[in-house]
Amino acid sequence: MDAAELVGESGIVTTTIPVQGLGQVKVAARGGTETFGAYSRNRGIAVPTGTRVTVTEVYPPRTLVVAVADG
Repeated sequence: MDAAELVGESGIVTTTIPVQGLGQVKVAARGGTETFGAYSRNRGIAVPTGTRVTVTEVYPPRTLVVAVADG
């Protein structure tokens, strides 16, 4: 799977993404799940562990930008 194919995929925050900081998310990839470093698209809010998110951007090799999922 090309990293760009992760855009639009759902994931879950496994390590809180702090304001202006890097956390971790688990996303379905390559037939399983993988953990990636992640920034919040809205850098002014923290995203707590357990929050469902959607991948909006990919910074190879293993960093994502995510948004809190609707619903």
